[in-house]
Amino acid sequence: MNWTSWPEDKPEVYVPEMIDLQFDLVGTTIPADNALLLCTSLVELLPWLGEDPRIGIQQIRGAESNIGDITLNMNRRTKLAIRAPKTRVDDLQHLVGQKLDLAGHALQIGNFKTRAFSPFANIYAHFVDTGSASEEQFVQDVMRELDGHFQIRCGFICGKRQTLKSASGPLFGYSLMLHDVPPHKSLQLQDEGMGRNRLLGCGIFIPHKSIAPVVQANI
Repeated sequence: MNWTSWPEDKPEVYVPEMIDLQFDLVGTTIPADNALLLCTSLVELLPWLGEDPRIGIQQIRGAESNIGDITLNMNRRTKLAIRAPKTRVDDLQHLVGQKLDLAGHALQIGNFKTRAFSPFANIYAHFVDTGSASEEQFVQDVMRELDGHFQIRCGFICGKRQTLKSASGPLFGYSLMLHDVPPHKSLQLQDEGMGRNRLLGCGIFIPHKSIAPVVQANI
């Protein structure tokens, strides 16, 4: 991969402004495609969530059910994950005890724990939306962001194109693994994310222990 000029990677300290909150959930099933439903429901409860483009809401993950890929089963490990400014943690207390209705699937939000970012060298985003549908242009977008904004040299692997429902129509994006990321840049990438539509779970990086499963999945 041919990069343009790079600054030297020097050890630096980065102090994130954001933090992850993981809420317990009580329920039985969720729609597999729940990003827009979840975003809409939470913004109705806390309208200020939609006013800060840094805030991210991760799509709820569950286990496959016998209804195919339409509905997912929940278990005790199923969480509601919100990435928000540290200054908003107290405000997010208002979600505890609230009930959500995701297309007929009832959920109750329980207590939460906060989790600070870890400076892993490998970080992964399930869906990155740069506004480009083609893989070639997406790769160019990623290189431009890494080179221009974040000013880092690292490897990356993008997955197959995916589609995500939004209020304005379908979004096209790709999963993205970044590897060999310097610690302070790992924290910055997790803090800022990449691309658009953070409220739909796009561009939210989480630590990943190994790139091997991602490499195998893309062979």
